[in-house]
Amino acid sequence: MTNKKLIDKLRDYMDLDRKKQKDKRDKIRSLLKKLKKRQRALEEKLENADDRKTQERIQRDLKVLHSQRKKGVKLCKDIGAK
Repeated sequence: MTNKKLIDKLRDYMDLDRKKQKDKRDKIRSLLKKLKKRQRALEEKLENADDRKTQERIQRDLKVLHSQRKKGVKLCKDIGAK
């Protein structure tokens, strides 16, 4: 095999890895959008909640969603940097 053919094969293998990373990043982005939508819905529920216990539960759920979204955004950036 010539050097050009070997380099082409190597490039093809590297592109497969990049394609998998891009697919993973796209899936994470779609999940982040869903999480943001849920977060907005919870924020709206929090505004309309009258019971203190319900407000505390919603705030706890919001903290969890926020931290998970933050982790997802960081992971997305890390995948994009590779």
